[in-house]
Amino acid sequence: DLLRHIPTFMIRFLRLVAFVVFLLPAFVVFVWHYLRCDRIAAYYGDRQCYGNDETNESDNERDGTNSAPCEKIDVCDGVTNREKTQKCGDPFFSRHYLDIYGSRTPLPNKTSSGMATNKKPCVIFLTGGAWIIGYRMWGTLLGRALAPFGVLCIVPDYRNFPRVNIEGMVQDIDISVQWVLDHVEEYGGDKQKVVLVGQSAGAHIGGVVVALKVWDWLRKERSAKESSMKCEGPVMDDTHNESDVEMSPLRSTYSPQQLCGFISTSSPHNLVTMRPVLHRHGLSASVQRSIFGGLGDDQCNMEEEEDVFEKWSPFHIMLKAQMEYVKLLELDNGQISDDRKLQLKDIIPRFCVIHGTADDTVPISEAIEFISLLSKLHIPTEIKLYEGWSHTDPILEAPMCGDHTYHRDIYEMVRIWTGRKSCSYADEKKRGQSHLSEPFDEKHCKLRPICPSMLVEAARFCNPF
Repeated sequence: DLLRHIPTFMIRFLRLVAFVVFLLPAFVVFVWHYLRCDRIAAYYGDRQCYGNDETNESDNERDGTNSAPCEKIDVCDGVTNREKTQKCGDPFFSRHYLDIYGSRTPLPNKTSSGMATNKKPCVIFLTGGAWIIGYRMWGTLLGRALAPFGVLCIVPDYRNFPRVNIEGMVQDIDISVQWVLDHVEEYGGDKQKVVLVGQSAGAHIGGVVVALKVWDWLRKERSAKESSMKCEGPVMDDTHNESDVEMSPLRSTYSPQQLCGFISTSSPHNLVTMRPVLHRHGLSASVQRSIFGGLGDDQCNMEEEEDVFEKWSPFHIMLKAQMEYVKLLELDNGQISDDRKLQLKDIIPRFCVIHGTADDTVPISEAIEFISLLSKLHIPTEIKLYEGWSHTDPILEAPMCGDHTYHRDIYEMVRIWTGRKSCSYADEKKRGQSHLSEPFDEKHCKLRPICPSMLVEAARFCNPF
């Protein structure tokens, strides 16, 4: 299987080399800014262990903090089999760091005395990288664009394949969000004004975390209500509790309502329909099974294998959350009026789906299908389709040549969402205070082009993504 893909890999590698060469002037500025800008690196993992930072979840039921033992891990915990070869101590080589942009940047039009009373809204940006080459440095341009306008931008790193499979990546992002909610105010941020943003594989992982959080919340609510009803009346039939047998990989304590919103960019929402697309782009069937925790051809049939991909698809997890929501409503037995019933949209953070119409890596049909699902579930969704944009345009080519449409749209969503008193749709009309009154100025000195447009166009032609 690997030999068959060697020509594809070689062609894409040569296109990648050309892509980097054409954008080299921009990458020089990129690296310089990363090293010299208002950026703080913080560790969100366990300082007692490095190498296998977040370990065996089944042996260590965590309460949302980022502690874990230093021990052997198996694939069931999202980590490929490896021995305990690294000692506890310095976490220098860990992937559990995050970059915090803008903590020292003054708020626009605010004096130093006024800054003490104004906490900054926070964007958590999850970088892409095909689940294999993701790195927090890819969020530099977004941090550079948002920091001057009073937004704290936090970019967590996470372990990639083959070090871990998708479960390990989801766990890393989950505990990084927990860390941000616990510690962001130490860096001038507001824990009540946090927006999650993801691009490509990062958007997929973020979508899984958000959907699982909603699903978990609904299951806990149903379980609590059933326990209450059992205490008040006859014991109910437990046949409808089968979904509780499937355990969530998340161990954090924050609720989905604590996130003001989620902006999903160029995301593969449905892994089942994306499988042939990923295969065409060089991720063979065996590699996909390894990333998403599947089994070999001789170990599972087609139906079992599809279940593995559905398990990690935001599209299918949202469907499971909807089923859990229906079960929760059935327990009310008409005792609550329609206007007082809990709405699914009150549990889920606000959604914005962004996609380029020329995206060949993740077809725009992925965005349209997911938007259609959210519409059927009566979940309001902001939709932004960028005409002619490729998969990497939002984070690389466009901002490098001075087009900050993506950054401006993120800023506007953050300004609107964090200006509300509550993250819930139930309090839609209530408004809180937000210092993000300044318009996003694309003529700001930090937003100037960093690469000639001719080179950017050449790079777009060679883009292997």
